[in-house]
Parts: sequence; C-alpha cells; structure tokens
Amino acid sequence: MSKGAAVTETQQVRIPTARRNPYKDGPFWGICIGHAFTHWYPSSMYILLPYIVIAYNFSITQAGLLLTLRSLITAFLTMPIGAFTDMSRKKHLFLAASLFLVGMPFLFIGFVQEYWLFALLFIVMGVGNEFWHPASYTTLSQRFPEQRGLTFGYHAMASNLGDMLAPIVIGALIVTYTWQEIIYWNFVPGVFFAIFILITLRNMNVDPSRLTKANADSASGLKDYLTGLKELLRNKTVVLIAVLSGIRAMAQNGIMILLPLYLAMQMGLNAFWVGMTLGVLQAGGLIAAPIVGRMSDKSGPRKILTTLMVATSIMLVIVSFIRNDWILIGTIAVLGFFLYAIRPVMQAWAMESTDTKVAGTATSLLFSMQSLMGAASPIIGTYLAQTYSFSVAFYFLAGVILAGNLVIHFIPNK
Repeated sequence: MSKGAAVTETQQVRIPTARRNPYKDGPFWGICIGHAFTHWYPSSMYILLPYIVIAYNFSITQAGLLLTLRSLITAFLTMPIGAFTDMSRKKHLFLAASLFLVGMPFLFIGFVQEYWLFALLFIVMGVGNEFWHPASYTTLSQRFPEQRGLTFGYHAMASNLGDMLAPIVIGALIVTYTWQEIIYWNFVPGVFFAIFILITLRNMNVDPSRLTKANADSASGLKDYLTGLKELLRNKTVVLIAVLSGIRAMAQNGIMILLPLYLAMQMGLNAFWVGMTLGVLQAGGLIAAPIVGRMSDKSGPRKILTTLMVATSIMLVIVSFIRNDWILIGTIAVLGFFLYAIRPVMQAWAMESTDTKVAGTATSLLFSMQSLMGAASPIIGTYLAQTYSFSVAFYFLAGVILAGNLVIHFIPNK
C-alpha cells in the first residue's frame, strides 16, 4: 500500500493512533481539502452579498438578518447532527452530504427574487456546513490524539484557504461578468469533491468503540449516547469553551457581514478589491492556524487565547479609523491572523477535555453555541451600521471579543 493511501478498517485496529504521521495520512488530507470547499461557498456568498443588496434594493439590516436566520436554524440542528454522527460509523456519508448541501443553493440563488427564498437558501447552506464538523473533528481527534492542536490547525488552515480564495476569485469574475452569470458554476466543485470523498474515504473507520472495546461491530446506542451527553453537559471546561467559541463566532460573523458592505458601499472599492481584502483577512488566518496550533500543543491554550482575543479587539478598533486603502488591507491581514488563530486552539482544548465516545457531540455543542450566539451579531452590527455608523458597529464587535477573556478566567486549570 502506498504511503498516502487510505487506511482500511482492519489496519486501523492494528496501528496505534499515536504512531500515525498526519503528513503521510491520506484521510487527513482528504478531510482538510473537503473542509476548504465547505468554506468556499459561504465566503462566495459574503462577496456576493453587497451586490445582491444593491440589485434587489435590500437594506443593510435585511442583509444581516439573512445570516441571523441561518445561524438560529443551524443552532437547533447542530446537536442532533452531532448525535447521528456519534452513532454512525459511516462518517464519510456526513462529509459528502455536507459538500452537496452547502453548494446546492448556488443553483437557485441567481434567479430568486423573494426575500424569504434568499433566507431559505442561506439556511440550507448553513445546515450543509454543520454536517461537516462533527464527523471531521471526531475523526481527527481519534486518529491523532497527541497532535490535536497540529491537525486541527491544518484543518482550520484549509478552511481559511477556501475562505481566502473564494472572494478573490468571485470578486475578480464579477468585474468581468455579472454575478448572476457566474453563480451557477459554483455548484460544480462541491459535487465533484463529494463524489471524491465517497470513494476515497469509504473504508475509513472512526468508530471509537473499535479501539476501546472487544465488541467492535456495533455503533453506540441511544442509551449510551444520552448518558455521554449528560456527562458532557456536566463538564464545566467543555461548556465554558463552548461559550467562548460562541463569543468568537459573534465577532467573526459580524466582521464577515460588515466588512464587505463597508468596503463596497462606504469605501467605494470595486468587487475585485473587496474580494482581495476579504482574501487577505483569511490569509492571515491561513498562516496563523498551524503555527498557533503547534504552540498550544506545547504551552497550553489559556495564555495563547487571552493574547489572541485582546489583540483581535485592538485590531477591530484600528480598522474603523483607517481611510487609506493599502494600510486598511494590511491591517485587515493582521486582524485575520489573530481572529482565525483562536478557533483551532479552542477546538483542541475541547477535544482534550472530552471522552472520544461523545467527541462528535462535543463538537456539535461548540458549533451550536457558535450558531446561537453568532446569530446576534449580524443583525445588531448591521443595525448599528445603518442607524449610526460602521465605526460604532466595529466598536461593538471589539467589545464582544474582549469579553471572552472573562470566560477564560473561569475555565478550570485541569
């Protein structure tokens, strides 16, 4: 078998997880590339949103409401998705379904005109995105228990790659074509890679019971799952990390809705430069994720998270004062470095504090809290921008992320 080939179920039982080298592990790279595509689609929508607002005469607040509705619906669906993930050994089916659902709205969004249809398509995209994370994080956590910070860092880096390339490519195309002309083709990569996932990861076994029990032929039962869920909700560390994750999501969701609107509608940048600026934001996270993930493996997450959250708040305030285009782009790159470095550190910390049997549910708890708390910032931020100014909206986001340090203080040391 080649070094990069997928490991079969039988071989997974025989190979201790601690000996696996992620750089030579085929499923690891497959999951990372798939993660990039699940983020390509939402980032495509962020760059398209200002032009949809202009084309259909929506208000800025209505644009924020689209993301708020998406976050609220996915918040209630994320935990059931995590439960199904924990009780199934066919994780690759969840990964493929995610890629299909997250791209499907692009087949229709170019010709719908009713606001409620836009909202429905945003919700489908959000649900598809939520299918990815419980399956992917459970797999990585089990396969690389001693390298969670590193592997989660690369996984996050892949998402930043999708987030970075999508606005640059879509923004460049909008300069030449109308957004309605290019949007349909965006569906193709997701379908292609969903098929790729189904084929290449079909033998990948990620059932935790296979490595811990003699009876490895049955998935976790509902009773065992509910018991594990109760234990998880009594885990103060995981619950507080979930709250911290929600605070970070509030800042990120607010930035992703406000920044393209600010650049296009107030700064007057064309689609190409709006896309480039959003790409630069993600590029900062692309560089930061594996570096900071490795640092957290060595020195622990607490001090690193505190530093990152304070720095993110400072950069948000600075962005609101800058009027020079080139200085603004550089500042946003630094902002992205700090903002997106927070995510893998928190995820690794949560997995270290969680029983592997409910790792998917723990992941879903994090993303449920992200969706629930993250639903507030788009509508609040766009309301502040429309009623007062974009600067006031950015101050609000800076205060939100700074408040996360209070939560870190209460997370137990062990």
